[in-house]
Amino acid sequence: MRIAACAAALIALTLPLAAAAGPGKATGEAVRSTVATTRSEAETHYQAGLAARKRRGPEAARQAYLWFGLAAAQGSPAAAIEAAKACESGEGVTRNLERAGQWWYRAAQLGDMSARQHWADLFISGQIHSVGGIEGVSWIGDLARRGHLRAAIALGTAYETGQGIPTDQGQAEAWYRRAAVLQGDAEARFYLGRLLLARPAAWRVLDEEDWTAKDAEQHGRPLGPLWYPASPDGADDKAVHFRPGIDEGARWLTLAAEAGEAEAQYWLGKALAEGKELAMDPPMAVRWLQAAATQRHPAASMLLAEMAARGEGFPAKDPVRAYVLYDRAAVLGQPGA
Repeated sequence: MRIAACAAALIALTLPLAAAAGPGKATGEAVRSTVATTRSEAETHYQAGLAARKRRGPEAARQAYLWFGLAAAQGSPAAAIEAAKACESGEGVTRNLERAGQWWYRAAQLGDMSARQHWADLFISGQIHSVGGIEGVSWIGDLARRGHLRAAIALGTAYETGQGIPTDQGQAEAWYRRAAVLQGDAEARFYLGRLLLARPAAWRVLDEEDWTAKDAEQHGRPLGPLWYPASPDGADDKAVHFRPGIDEGARWLTLAAEAGEAEAQYWLGKALAEGKELAMDPPMAVRWLQAAATQRHPAASMLLAEMAARGEGFPAKDPVRAYVLYDRAAVLGQPGA
């Protein structure tokens, strides 16, 4: 990778120097000459990689990977694909799917459509986590807008977690909502409900809100609620503290839980047990946690064990049930069980 990085840096330095040579025809010819030279070198290095690989053996494979990386940095999509395959198989380099995804992405940027499809498949299936950047967002967004359910969820997750792009909770909500509303997917409903339930508290000054188009136009304010991250200066006792996502978040979580989504059952049960996002309801919490535990959800089994030991949501403390649930959580790999 050091060779590839050096090549990329050299290319980046060469182009501005060529552009600085002078205006007009001379500059254009210099740039075209530089690009042609780089392409020729890329092909030479790609062929060197193929030749190295034919020699077989670990050292030959390592050399082949270095040549492919260098050629890919110089603009060879075929070399980028070979580097990606090496990272996927562990041939000449430590197996690393995330790095393979970067090479597939590079080949896609260079115009290889099969590489773009392969990269998209890896990303949508969750085998790689970074959406890559603005181009990756565009590619996955196109699939999602054409009705690809998993693409919409994957893009929402990328925006929520900031994998390859800046975190944007609004965009995450929009993509989750698309899959939840238009396609009725239980997993998307869970992600949307969880996101809304975790939305931070905000303030509203009800006297300053307009609910008719006429009033909004007259006062020069947006129609509907106005949210503030902190109590506005001068609002005094007129400012009201709200958790804007609680009701809708609970509704989406419940829909997902009722559809059998184990993660939604766990999150809903946890929220009802803790009484932070939702009003505390231990019996209902036990119901949803039991549903998730039945589906071998380790964290649900652990929380249910703790509640049984304390007698929360159960008729009385039940140490035997707690022991069985702790044991199940441990078998399922729950830390601390």
